[in-house]
Formats: sequence, C-alpha cells, structure tokens
Amino acid sequence: MPVVRVTWFEGKDHKEKAKVAAEITDSIARNTGTDPNYVYVIFEDVKTSDWAGAGKLFGEQADAQPKPQAGPT
Repeated sequence: MPVVRVTWFEGKDHKEKAKVAAEITDSIARNTGTDPNYVYVIFEDVKTSDWAGAGKLFGEQADAQPKPQAGPT
C-alpha cells in the first residue's frame, strides 16, 4: 500500500490536486504493478510564511526573498 505525501505551498485548487493525484497513482500502478485502489496520495498545503529555504522564510514576512517555483515533495 504505497502512500505518497506531497508537501507544497498552499493555493492549488481541487482540479490541480486531482490531476496530480491521478498522475502519481498511474505512475506507481504502472511501474510497480500495485492495484491503483491501494495507492494513496496525501496533500500537505503549507503557508509560504511557514516555509524556509536557505535559512530564510518565504512569504510576506521575508525580506524581498523570491518565492521558489517548487518545494520538496
């Protein structure tokens, strides 16, 4: 029973999450032979102000720190 956690900045809508979940599920099922009914995807939406990179917070509180394009998953 694979469980995949996707941690990213908040703001993705239901349609975006559904597409990502479907693609992750399909990839695992194709590459491992796992029944798609037993693949689980958990999304963890994080505020940019609660995420730091290189020792600096992102989001509104950061001092002109550009937002990264993608976070770790």
